Amino acid sequence: MQLKEYLKGHRLITDGAMGTYFAKKHPDERQMPEACNLSCPQQVEQIHLEYIKSGAKLIRTNTFAANTMFFEDMETVGRLIAAGWEIARSAVEKSGENVWIAADIGPIYDPQFLGRESVLEEYFAICDVFLKCGAQVFVLETQADFTYVEAVAEYLKQRRDVFTMVQFAVDQNGYTRSGLSLGRIIQKASSLETIDAYGFNCGIGATHLKQLLEKAVFPNKKYITALPNAGYPMELRGRTYYGENQRYFVEMMTEIAGLGVDILGGCCGTTPEYIKDIRNALEGMAQTSKRIGVLMHKAKGSAVHPIQERIQRGEKLFIAELDPPFDADISKVMQGAVKLKEAGVDLITLADSPMARTRMDPGRLAAKVQEEAGILAMPHICCRDKNVIALRAGLLGDYMNGIRYFLAVTGDPVGREDRGAITPVFDVNSIRLMEYFSEMNQELFSDDPVFYGGALNYHGANQDAIIRRVRQKMENGCRMFLTQPIYAKADMKRIAGIKSQTGAKIMCGILPLVSYRNAKFLTNEMPGIRVPQEVMDRYDPAMSREEAEQTGIELAVELAIAMEGLADGYYFMTPFNRAGMIAEIIQRVKTQQEV
Repeated sequence: MQLKEYLKGHRLITDGAMGTYFAKKHPDERQMPEACNLSCPQQVEQIHLEYIKSGAKLIRTNTFAANTMFFEDMETVGRLIAAGWEIARSAVEKSGENVWIAADIGPIYDPQFLGRESVLEEYFAICDVFLKCGAQVFVLETQADFTYVEAVAEYLKQRRDVFTMVQFAVDQNGYTRSGLSLGRIIQKASSLETIDAYGFNCGIGATHLKQLLEKAVFPNKKYITALPNAGYPMELRGRTYYGENQRYFVEMMTEIAGLGVDILGGCCGTTPEYIKDIRNALEGMAQTSKRIGVLMHKAKGSAVHPIQERIQRGEKLFIAELDPPFDADISKVMQGAVKLKEAGVDLITLADSPMARTRMDPGRLAAKVQEEAGILAMPHICCRDKNVIALRAGLLGDYMNGIRYFLAVTGDPVGREDRGAITPVFDVNSIRLMEYFSEMNQELFSDDPVFYGGALNYHGANQDAIIRRVRQKMENGCRMFLTQPIYAKADMKRIAGIKSQTGAKIMCGILPLVSYRNAKFLTNEMPGIRVPQEVMDRYDPAMSREEAEQTGIELAVELAIAMEGLADGYYFMTPFNRAGMIAEIIQRVKTQQEV
């Protein structure tokens, strides 16, 4: 019988956890459970047999973490998957029961930011191994968004008429680690013809999942899954433990079944005993056609911020960057912000620890600048220093403080001299952070969405790759790009090419050079900044500070005028917080534009 036919008249009981149960049965085993597919397959097979004996009608292969995030190469991954399939097949054969085997595929992230195509290639390769083994049922588990799900499901359906299940991990508030809400998951998954069943596993206990599901109404007859954890874990002596809450868990799962869920089982902390009791509790319990329905998410807000309006009207923006201090003294920043506002600056940006050197948090400083200087502020949000939990928490705090403009940056790497003492955290890069912003705009910020821009590193050798990244950022809602400092005509030409091929709104970077020494330093020690010799020649080591500053001002004005037909606005980086220089440059540029 096909799984779809079975589901028309039955609830489907799946197995429970593999990883946590394996660790409980074999506490001295130091390998990952997936590695045991090759080293000790009989231990894995025994767990499958226990779940089948407990009443599971579907078991998942022991392959959740079989990918190159955890194993050396795809050759090893392929052998683990093939072995995992054979172990599950053998267990079903020995049991003598009619049980479906699901090809289990866990999430694959991109910690090195190799690109979406690279990750998809690995997903497809994993699917090919399972297809070669004869898999008819696939489950993509513990997903955080649809970044790869849609393409993988489509790939599988093109290759074979398989049954595809997709399960997302949400927290107690109904959000994934990427900020995707339960309501949005339902809306998207229910609309994809390539997905046969969808639902939720891991990350949440049965009670919280039941509470979330009670509030929703599913829009069609697709099959719904619920495989929560056995409560929440605790750490003891380096090991993760779940409480013994079997009776309570089964009680909650019975209530979840009563909501109309079709496929039920367990995730972390559950054991064959949990599955056995679920089977017994649901035996003879009539299926209900009640649908849980869609959590009605708000339509994306229509608020348009002043900066966005001006970009849409084609007005040139004047944006200036101030550096947060290394200490707690913000007097120079506040004085600079007031001076720049008086000069006609539209938006102040505040950098987030450039060159991986600690400075004051830009989000908190931005709130202070907006409140006291009365000018819009845009903090840089750097991906290097915070995991996604902290990033989300920080964004919520910034939003509460009235910040509506953000610049998403991946962040400079931690210097080699600090490695080992300082740990970089790159859960996401700037493109993924923009996806995160997009989701938050459609959910949490729908009444008043935030505006976010991105950096344009135009100097890379592969211009096609640069253009591809610009397009990806724009697809994720990026409204404008701020460039690195521009001094050379060749760089202006390159930016014009990027702009013509993408339609991006580009704020051209201008960093006034304040001395011969400053120009020499940027030329020789700052990657990606090119200062032509004719610019260097305008500075003399014997110049006074005032003479060098005036040279820097004149050069910046010339660059702004030269880029007038190219720039959608100007992004002035304030050298050493000398806001007076930027104010004078802006006044001169505006005067020349009026002539």
